[in-house]
Amino acid sequence: MIKLLRAGIFRLKKEIMFWLFIFATIIIAGIRMLTSAHDIPLDKVLYDNIIYIGLFIAMFVSIFVGKEHSEGIIRNKIIVGHSRISIYISKLIISIVVSVLCEFIYIAIMFFIGRQIYDPLQMPISQLLIILLNAVLIIITYCSIFNLVSMICSEITLSLIICVIIFVSMFVVEMIIGETANSNKYITHSLTDTNGVRTILSQELNPNYPGDDIVNLAKTIDLLLPQGQINVLMNPESMYSSEISEQIYTKEEIEENIKKLYKMPIYSLILISVINIGGAYLFSKKELK
Repeated sequence: MIKLLRAGIFRLKKEIMFWLFIFATIIIAGIRMLTSAHDIPLDKVLYDNIIYIGLFIAMFVSIFVGKEHSEGIIRNKIIVGHSRISIYISKLIISIVVSVLCEFIYIAIMFFIGRQIYDPLQMPISQLLIILLNAVLIIITYCSIFNLVSMICSEITLSLIICVIIFVSMFVVEMIIGETANSNKYITHSLTDTNGVRTILSQELNPNYPGDDIVNLAKTIDLLLPQGQINVLMNPESMYSSEISEQIYTKEEIEENIKKLYKMPIYSLILISVINIGGAYLFSKKELK
């Protein structure tokens, strides 16, 4: 395994997609700082790269792994005695290391340069750290999905197309599922005064509410999808109490989003385990040319 990882890391130095991944991360951080409002807390932009990183992971993994298929490197590794499981895991680890490195580059740029531009952090450090953990697990989930596709699909072009389609499809599925998951059981009529105090005037049952069972199932599926988890991370103001937050969200909504934040690692670990066990099994059965 160590030899496989060393060989893979050595290849990265000459891999153009690796350097493009890093370059794209820096460019996105720069564009984000130039185009976003500067009167917002740093919390709001610190993890924004998680929206785009899945697409870059799809391209990097499919091309990086695909080259080893097309050049016969994977077949040669098996011939010299490396197990298929070791090869599969080594590719996954390298993909994760590269992707997490790029995410940390983005966070470092936003933190050290962005804190000169944006308002100070408002979230407690404990919540910032759990958001970081979730961001890393989302990245690992992406790497697991795209590594599976790339390891069982020998054609670079086909692998790239499939990975990009999967990335886009997850957004579409999340939009459909998310609408159901976020259905409100009641229609609330409220009034916010000039001091920002929100008063609920009345509540009535929502005639379009699909039912508790369907909503709970949709919430579970939504939290299993990386995009569903990303939606939670992209609204940090919904996870801490402040005058601004409480003008937009009720205390119940803030509490529910905090609960989601702490549930997400469990959902991610389940999904990562299932994907990689299934992927390793399929690769062990694959006939290499």
